[in-house]
Amino acid sequence: MNTMDLPLIKHAGLEKMAKSSGYIFSMLPDQKLLNHLGTLHAGALFILAEATSGEFLLKEFKTVANKVVPVVRKAEIKFSKPADGIVYSKAEYLNTDKNEVLIELKNRKRAIVNVRVDLYNESKERVFTSVFCWFIIMN
Repeated sequence: MNTMDLPLIKHAGLEKMAKSSGYIFSMLPDQKLLNHLGTLHAGALFILAEATSGEFLLKEFKTVANKVVPVVRKAEIKFSKPADGIVYSKAEYLNTDKNEVLIELKNRKRAIVNVRVDLYNESKERVFTSVFCWFIIMN
């Protein structure tokens, strides 16, 4: 699966970042994504964060990516400040060990993975924090 092939991701205009940047995606402040205040809409930021967590999982579990079906089970979000300009995303595991997940997938054919995603503005200030709980099942 390629995250960039999803219609909603194309509509939102997400762009993959170079690995060396430390970021996964960027989102430009397109007019169609703005709210009544002229900043990026909460829903647009959620799209960016969810796509980031999914892309992170695909890269981390590339050896089994074509054998699993990941589904978001729960998401917790916190907005820190309005998002002006280009927004960038980062992801990391939250209390999850990759090797333990692979063992659980092999033995139980399913696993739960928590991914933290932070979004940053052009000044590198965090504007959004989230935790996505993914349910992963072997296909």
